[in-house]
This record gives sequence, structure tokens and C-alpha cells, in this order.
Amino acid sequence: MGKENINIKYEHQNNSNYLVIEDNVEYDDYQYKMLRRNKPEHFLRFSMYSVNGRYGIYYDITSRQQLSKYYEYGKMTMEDVKSICVNISEMVRIAEDYMLDIDHVKIEPRFIYMDVGTKKLQFVYHTKVNGYSFNESLKILFEFILEHFDHSLDKESIVQLYEVYQKVIVGDYDPFNLMRMFGIKKVKKQEESVIQDMPEKRDKEIKTVIAEQMISDKEEKADESDVNIRKVIIGVVSMAFGLLGIFVPGLIPFRIPSVLSFICIGAGIGILVFCKKEHKKLQSVILTQKQSIPYVVKKDTAQVLYNESVNVNNKCIEEKKVSYDDICNETMLLSEYMPEKNSRKELKLVLQKENLIGEVLIYIRGVENEDMVICMDKYPYVIGSFEKMSDVVIKAQVVSRMHCCIYHEAFKDDEYLVEDLNATNGTYLNGERLGNHERKKLSDGDVLKIAAISFKVEIS
Repeated sequence: MGKENINIKYEHQNNSNYLVIEDNVEYDDYQYKMLRRNKPEHFLRFSMYSVNGRYGIYYDITSRQQLSKYYEYGKMTMEDVKSICVNISEMVRIAEDYMLDIDHVKIEPRFIYMDVGTKKLQFVYHTKVNGYSFNESLKILFEFILEHFDHSLDKESIVQLYEVYQKVIVGDYDPFNLMRMFGIKKVKKQEESVIQDMPEKRDKEIKTVIAEQMISDKEEKADESDVNIRKVIIGVVSMAFGLLGIFVPGLIPFRIPSVLSFICIGAGIGILVFCKKEHKKLQSVILTQKQSIPYVVKKDTAQVLYNESVNVNNKCIEEKKVSYDDICNETMLLSEYMPEKNSRKELKLVLQKENLIGEVLIYIRGVENEDMVICMDKYPYVIGSFEKMSDVVIKAQVVSRMHCCIYHEAFKDDEYLVEDLNATNGTYLNGERLGNHERKKLSDGDVLKIAAISFKVEIS
């Protein structure tokens, strides 16, 4: 029963995709029999097998997307988070009805599968995979949510999400109604369907230059500086009051115990030290925010930048003329910092019309592409039939909603990869079918087949 004996893999059989978990010990728990006979909602359908002393379970994941993969290409909104919580609470209530142990329900993102159209979640029930409790798994899930949440939304949503995360950490929640963490006492069935069917509002573009960070506005910074000034004043007054009580007690109209005087001095010193540390921290944050990507200095601003650098460093140097060439020689150019755009080879997928069976339409951001050539302008680049989550939409019955994804390897200008996204009819590279979530390198001249639709790969 050791964890090292458990094997997790994916298989494709008869146009169906399966998550397979196998072990060398037979699964004879009553929970599996209960699930197989009743097929309750929110649990993946499965079948069991035994071959040569190995026992396994086939979970049917056809036409569903792994939660961890789905949000790899887009950010979560608060509606998405609430929909996940509603689905989990529904699953917990069903597990209670069928006397299932919720600690054996896998709610880590890689074991949760979503119907992309309805946002309905289905879960894996397994008694041996990892030893996480429900609470530990919920923490892992919310850490994933925080990482993939859209932090460009309003601050109120971000603050609310972090408050919910704190409740999850301390276990302050009701698994039968996770929506209480959001201040909602009870969710009616009609409201649950509204949350699940709510339109997606996500920014699918993944920013790679600017680091994600929360920056306070000017009014908040002004309030922080005022608070620090008040703290400094309080510290100085407290320390002065204590010193007067010890060395010049006659200046104070009432008698102060020596112990209280020493306490005032210590408190004053502590407040001043704390304010000094806060000031240094604020300075470091400001310096970090002011950093920018190296750039080429323009000719008409060269002298101004030179004079500013002299004033900042407070160095007395002789006046001299600085030429544009001198400053450019000492400045890191953008071309030295990042690869030139023109030097990187670009990937194109050209539709092979002679191999088409039936009509195929290709849309890029809602506009029909009559050239039948797919040019990538961002990575990852999702290809599928579901408009809300695909960068290019291929209207054909054989294409899955999220069929495959093209990646560009960072710092490798000419290396491109394709990954199958649990496509029902498969993704093929030069006639060989990719496994579920398997990645393979694309080369110039390759034939990429999306179900029955062939594209020629051009890297030039």
C-alpha cells in the first residue's frame, strides 16, 4: 500500500480519455462500489480492472479540462472562485449522503476536472493517492487560486479573497457551505446556477515583462508618512518625559516613579528604532518601483540626464561637454538586454486544404481568417472550438473546445512545443498521436494534425 507503488497515467481508448490510477493492492472498499452503482454528480465516472497483480481505476475525463491547465491560460475572477466553492460544497453534501469520506476526495487542482461550457466540476475519489486531509487539500487549492487570481481587479475583491484564504488556513469554514466565507449565508439552487453560468471576464494575455505586484496609491502613501511622523513625535516626547523624570524631576509638577521614567525612555527609543526601519523599507520599495528596463538615451536628453546623475551622487566634478556617443557607449541598450525581434524565427500553421474533409472555418478574435494561416502573436497559444478560451477558433465538429496549445520556450528563440489538451479526437505530429498533456517539439516542415485537420508547420 506504499505510495511508491501507485502509478498515475493517461490513456486513450475508443475516442475516450481516461485518468488511470493503479496500485498493487486490490480496491475492495465499499465506497468504490457505492460510487460505481449510483454514479452521483460531481464525481468522475470510473471502471476498475486487475491485470497481473496490478489493480487500477479508469476515470473518464473525456471532454473535460484539468483545473490546473484551464487557468494556466487565463486569470481567475471572483465569480470563478465562488463557482469553485459552490461546486465543492455540493460535492461535500453528496459525499455525506453516500457516507463517503471527504478526506479521500482529491480537491488539488490537478485532480479536479471542469466542463468548460457549464463550469461544473467533477472530482476524483481515491483512498490511496497522497495522504492530505480535506483541510490540507483546500489550502493547496486556495494557494493555486491566489497564484492565478486576476490582481488587476478592484482592491475590494483582492482583500476579500485574502480574508477567505486566512479562514481556510485556520479552518474557519463550513465545508457544506463554503460561500459563508464570502458573507453569503445560504446559496439557493437558482443562485448557484447563475454563478456557474456567469460569463467569463478574463484577460487571456499573459504578461511576461512587468512583474505582478500590488502598488498603493498616492493618498495611502501620504497617510503612511503622516502616521510615521506622529509616531516619531510620540517617541521623542516619551523619551524626553522619562529623561526629565530622572535628571530634572523638579520641572514636572507631580512625582514620577523612577521605574515609569525608564519605561518611557525605553518606549521612546523603541518607537524611534521602529520608525527608522519603516522609513528604510519604504525607501527600498520606492527604489524598486522606479527600476525600469534599460533603454537607449536620446540625443536631446543626454546632457540633462548627465547633469541629473551628477546632482544625485552629490559629487563635485568639473563641467564638461558630454556627447551622445559617450553616453550611448556607457548605456545598456534594449537590444543587448533582450533578443531582437527580427532575429527570432516565427511560427506559422498553414492549413492543408487538399486534405480537408468537409467545411472548416478559422476565426482569430472573432474575425474569419480567409487565408487559413495561423500566425502566433502570443504564447501560450490555445487552439480549439471554444471562443472564450481559445486564441484561434476552428469551427469543426471534430475539434475539442480546448484542443491543443502551442508554447515558445523562453530564452530559446527557435524552439516551439505543442501540447495536447485532453482532446477527444487527438493531436498528431507527423502521424504520431500525442498523449494527454504530452508536449513535443515542432520543427519546420512538420505536419500538425488537429483531429482530422492538417496544418504544415513553418518556422521562418
